[in-house]
Amino acid sequence: MTIRRQVNRRQSLSAFIGLLVLVVISTAPAIAQATITGSIRGSVTDDSGNFLPGVTIEVTSTALGNGSRSAITDPEGTFMMNGLPVGVYSMTVSLIGYRPYEIVQIVINPDETRVFHTTLTEGLSERITVQAERPVVDTTNTASREVVDATYINRLPLVSRRYQQVLTLFPGVSNDAGFTLAQYHVNGSRITQNGFRLDGATINDQVTGTFGLNINQNSIERFEFNTAGFQAEYGEQSGGIANIITKSGTNSFELLYSGVMRTDSWSADIQGYDNLVANVDADGSTSNNNNPRPEQQQWQEISFSGPLSRNRAWFASSFQYWQEDIGSPFNDSERTGDRYHGQFKVTLQVNPDNLLVFNVATDPSLFKNLITDARYAEGTNFDQTQGSYLFQVRDQHTVSPNVFLETQLFIHHQYLTARPAEENLGPFVNVFDPNAPVSIIGTYPNDQDRSTDRIRLSSAVTLQSGPHRIKTGLDYSFLDFTGINRTEDVTFNLDGFVQSYGAGSTRRYINDYQNPEKTDRTDAEMDAYIQDTWVINEHWTLEGGVRWDHQTLVGEHNFAPRAGAAYDPAGKGRMKLYGNWGRFYDNVFSDFVEFLNTDGITQTRTETHTGSGYSYSGVYAEYDYAVDGDFETPYKDSWTIGYEQELPWNIRVGLSHTQWKGYNQLRTTTTNDLSVVPPSVDLDPNATAATILDTKGRSEYADIKLTIRKPFSHHFEFIGSYTRSRVMGDSSQDFGLENRADQQALDYTRLIYDRPDVINLSAFGNLPWKLEATGIFRYQSGRLYSPFTQSGAQTVIDTTVGSKNSERMPPVRSLDLSLARRFDVGRSQMKLMAQVFNLTNELNVVDVEKRTFTGQAFRGPVNVDFGRIFQIGIEFRY
Repeated sequence: MTIRRQVNRRQSLSAFIGLLVLVVISTAPAIAQATITGSIRGSVTDDSGNFLPGVTIEVTSTALGNGSRSAITDPEGTFMMNGLPVGVYSMTVSLIGYRPYEIVQIVINPDETRVFHTTLTEGLSERITVQAERPVVDTTNTASREVVDATYINRLPLVSRRYQQVLTLFPGVSNDAGFTLAQYHVNGSRITQNGFRLDGATINDQVTGTFGLNINQNSIERFEFNTAGFQAEYGEQSGGIANIITKSGTNSFELLYSGVMRTDSWSADIQGYDNLVANVDADGSTSNNNNPRPEQQQWQEISFSGPLSRNRAWFASSFQYWQEDIGSPFNDSERTGDRYHGQFKVTLQVNPDNLLVFNVATDPSLFKNLITDARYAEGTNFDQTQGSYLFQVRDQHTVSPNVFLETQLFIHHQYLTARPAEENLGPFVNVFDPNAPVSIIGTYPNDQDRSTDRIRLSSAVTLQSGPHRIKTGLDYSFLDFTGINRTEDVTFNLDGFVQSYGAGSTRRYINDYQNPEKTDRTDAEMDAYIQDTWVINEHWTLEGGVRWDHQTLVGEHNFAPRAGAAYDPAGKGRMKLYGNWGRFYDNVFSDFVEFLNTDGITQTRTETHTGSGYSYSGVYAEYDYAVDGDFETPYKDSWTIGYEQELPWNIRVGLSHTQWKGYNQLRTTTTNDLSVVPPSVDLDPNATAATILDTKGRSEYADIKLTIRKPFSHHFEFIGSYTRSRVMGDSSQDFGLENRADQQALDYTRLIYDRPDVINLSAFGNLPWKLEATGIFRYQSGRLYSPFTQSGAQTVIDTTVGSKNSERMPPVRSLDLSLARRFDVGRSQMKLMAQVFNLTNELNVVDVEKRTFTGQAFRGPVNVDFGRIFQIGIEFRY
């Protein structure tokens, strides 16, 4: 079927003014919330090209609970349906005296408008049925985004079965460290600059800035990822925006059980493991090293969905138990974890124009004996309890065929408690120098409690006025954060240290943490936006908008303009040239507030030098925590240009370039030389050292991305990308401590998460004999780091080895595969699957020894990712 594009060129200023009035009158304070619905619009004509009024348009889909939604064409033969849940639809066009016309397999994704212009022919014969084309190039989108559906997501071999790992399918995304972690950099952004939305609700952790809620892989209906140039409705983060839409249930009852497990007895020895340097271990011995890494994991999930009242109310529920026992390659420590992920969602069709959604999600977890790294001995770890719950109410109301109102209220509560694994922790060892291990006594490294609440009320109005699609919204969020960090005196014993004082010399440091770090504060976040998508004709689409943000934690009022354009040379929806520019602000998360509530550390030192008769005892340093100047909101000015083309077999290729500059970036520095501290910093008069926070950092990023995408057809789907990039700044770590007295540490250079080459490939296919095959391949250049040494009391970059971030770890790569076989058992279906991770058994180094004075241990791995792992699973659907 060929879909003709016709565009109404009328521009209505009065409709725009009316929209603003409607927002003021009908909305409570509201948010720039993620769009989770789509729309269908178009026109109907007869054989002579005359527009037909009064034509009935009816759409049906399991996304409507097997119900339907209808509209009538206006006097000019046009129609509009807003607020359609994502899914696959059928649309029937009918008028007495004309042959009914049906379009099937209409795929609706979030924030997507499908346009259909149909022609009815006179007669009473049977209906005409055609299949909708599935556009692979969205010529009306001026930015870059990708959407994957439940089928793709459910088949993916994700090593931790986490939804966050779906990000690695997309261009410009690299892992923070190992493939098992769920922290990612998007287009050179920090891990704290990515936004996560669950059914429109923000689920970022307001303390750490990263994701703050886990959900089950099988509960996802759509996963939309905006990587660059997103519209004004999105704010709070300047990196990528992950918009997750969960399943809602249908008129049919569905039951799913999924069980997946793996054990180290099915794992291979880590390739190259024998070459690891033994003296980076806490005990300096390989006698208790483990190859393969000890591991036992299982995931048990039950999902149940169906109607509460047919064609009126539906529910979807999911519960997962995730149990993990994971050891260390370097010692006999083993962490255990019990995670419980639950979600319950109810969708109520109040009337044809009003939809209510209630959603509850929670993820309590308990971890025992969390492992640090190879330099810490067994028994030095800590226990942690954490979790959250989300309660959400969402109303979607069709005010008129051209006006759609969305209102939302949600509460997101998070908590965390961390304690040393032993109540009275005895001495343990940390290897700073292989010739002089450090014995440490005290409640180290973690003892804290925290609790946060985010309450958000939001609303947004969408108006379709001729060729304009205008959306505007307001927001108010209340945030509460209560936390305390407790650390008793920590003693560092360096017995037998060598340096220049001779063997047998002793040194002891005692860190006295003055007062517990207490935080008890409330904040607010407010924002408003308006954006216009103007489809001028079949060739041109323009977008423009502006966003206002205010965060009481910072106190600034920020305005972020956005603009974009897309050009389809042939006007056939198969190619586009696009570009966009925008300013993107980041919320400052609450972790940095604790700098204002910390009284610092008093460090005392005693030492005796054998052979010289020298001894010393007394206060060595008084560390103060301070802020340099006022907080300013971090932001980026970013622009993207790109090209997309549809090739035969529904293949889409793209080439794009993104570049941004970041300002007011958060950073921390530490120093024992107070002469380098600006007079603007308010330090304690007794301080002899300082740890300082400011928002004066800078950064920049540039890339070239090549992408290829084939939507599912002919039993196959594929997503692939190659990204060549660089990211630079004046801080070498992601919110790490820099030595302010070492100018090289503050130099503007490539950041540690700079990975010049990133390849992400994934695909699945249906094979003969009901076999399903899925694969993921990822390759990343190694992370950067600085070689450093000790110069008196200062830690400085070792210029005899290199400059700042002159060293790079080895590249990491992984090939993960899944093979499954489906069996039909009556009305049910069973699937058996086998998966393998890191098929080629690469030695993927997560971290290395960076201290040059450790001799042979320098550059040696202190943490490595998993080797080849096998796991099996079974899935039962009824």
